Amino acid sequence: MNILSLTAVGKAVGGEPLFEDVTIGLEQREKVGLVGRNGSGKTTFLRMLAGEIEADEGQIVRSRGLRFAALPQRPGVVAGMTVAGFLYADGHGADESEEQAAALLRYRAICDQLGLHDTTQQLQTLSGGMLKKAALARCLALSSDVMILDEPTNHLDINTVTWLEQQLKTSASGFVLVTHDRYILDAVCDTILEIDQRRIYRYAGNYSTYLQRRAERQNQSDRAEQHRIATLRTELEWLQRGARARTGKDKKRKQRIGALLDSGEEPEARMQPLPTAQRRLGKKALELNDVAKSYDSVPVISGFSYRFTPGERVGIIGPNGSGKSTFLDMIAGRTRPDRGTVEPGETTVFAYFDQTGARIDEEVTALDYMKHHAERIHLDRDTTVSVEQFLERFLFPRSMFSLPLARLSGGEFRRLYLIRLLASAPNFLLLDEPTNDLDIDTLRVLEQYLEDFDGCVLMVSHDRALLNRLTDSLFIFGGDGSIRLFSGSYEDYRQAEISTATAAAPRRNPPAAAARSAGRARSRGLSFREQREYQLLPDEIAAEEAELEQLETRFQQTTQDPAQLAQDTRRYHELRSAVEDKTARWIELAERAEE
Repeated sequence: MNILSLTAVGKAVGGEPLFEDVTIGLEQREKVGLVGRNGSGKTTFLRMLAGEIEADEGQIVRSRGLRFAALPQRPGVVAGMTVAGFLYADGHGADESEEQAAALLRYRAICDQLGLHDTTQQLQTLSGGMLKKAALARCLALSSDVMILDEPTNHLDINTVTWLEQQLKTSASGFVLVTHDRYILDAVCDTILEIDQRRIYRYAGNYSTYLQRRAERQNQSDRAEQHRIATLRTELEWLQRGARARTGKDKKRKQRIGALLDSGEEPEARMQPLPTAQRRLGKKALELNDVAKSYDSVPVISGFSYRFTPGERVGIIGPNGSGKSTFLDMIAGRTRPDRGTVEPGETTVFAYFDQTGARIDEEVTALDYMKHHAERIHLDRDTTVSVEQFLERFLFPRSMFSLPLARLSGGEFRRLYLIRLLASAPNFLLLDEPTNDLDIDTLRVLEQYLEDFDGCVLMVSHDRALLNRLTDSLFIFGGDGSIRLFSGSYEDYRQAEISTATAAAPRRNPPAAAARSAGRARSRGLSFREQREYQLLPDEIAAEEAELEQLETRFQQTTQDPAQLAQDTRRYHELRSAVEDKTARWIELAERAEE
């Protein structure tokens, strides 16, 4: 059932159109990922869906009584407000006391799961990560038909990101989600919307399916453009032969040439590779000797020693508040350890990409911000460009040069901050949540840069894909001051943790084995009808999953009847919802059968 529809919708900000002629619908319980470049209007689009701002043109129709719950990128903090009071800060549901009481119970339970045990705390005393958890708990606890989630993983630790993924998988609400976390987009979304050159494209399926179908769309667009250019070349040759267009036929031919000239799509600007200029790193990169740090007598780092070798790539994981950013601050020289020493090598040049870009004057223009670094930038050993040329390579047009930093979107500022740091030709990178606020295209360029980088990389990240691809070992922060070294990728670490937990847990059949033996399960806790349901559910789920696979294969076809595509899309969402419901029901029956 369609619960929200947009017809010919357009929106501009500061006189510049973000998107035009958008006609799409949102289905009940649909789980949508919204992707697009920084500055393309993703946050504006979310706010427009929720009714916080109006469209400039077109029509938005919402089902009667449609309820939204929103998670903004940066939750607002009201002085004196407690965690408990944050739930109904906007009056949501205030006229329904029973529902309000139920939501409060859910909220407290979720807060407890996320480590917010004391709900009398004031919001202004919370760290960025804990404030994000409070806002996330609020969004999940409120009764809503659609959740609006803008970068929900920013400032979360990796375990909370994994927890959030499971919550979204099993959520009874639909959602529209903006995130750079490709694992989450792949695992929880059944539709992807892409903002691209002021248009919004819809793709049925998860992120992997979107990548395939987007490539097909771009190939079709490239072929159409090649055909347009070939036709235009032929027509221009006719025109150059001196035809006078005396007849009606000739006049129409001239009109067609004009139409061909006007119909070409504006070529998509692409971010260029990041500068590869890099200083040589000597044999000694960095030595940490018994470094320790405490706050209010609470140890954050307890006596850690390590010697980095040139080319080493280390990821840092651990819960919020466990000292990860403090650790990088000490290495960068921003924070002094209580004891121990931090000894960089003589040739070591750090670049510290922190979470906030602190200590930056937001009134400085984008151009002056870069010129404070240098007038010319080394792209590699042999090539230099002007600051203006450098900015244009990274999707900052000249119209943005005079904008103060405060006018840039969060993602645009992070991109500018990143390229300025890398332009200094560092050989030791300190990266604190580098994916926060970066769009996926910029993230891919950064990943390619890091793959080719010869120096050392020390990176705090909740992005599992990034850790798997780019790190060789991990520092695991325990939250009690301890730091443990793990040699291997993040996926290796997770598998090791799962193996350890499995070995320590009581033996029981895994779900797949239990499904195969459903007919033989002990069923004292089930009625006769429930026993029958329990036995039949695995086959029903398998049949529906097979149909889902068939639909996903069909979605990859380049040519489809629009009416059939719409029917297939509705069926796909119905099946996804049914599989989720039946799987949850089977798990419930399985637990009762074992009682």
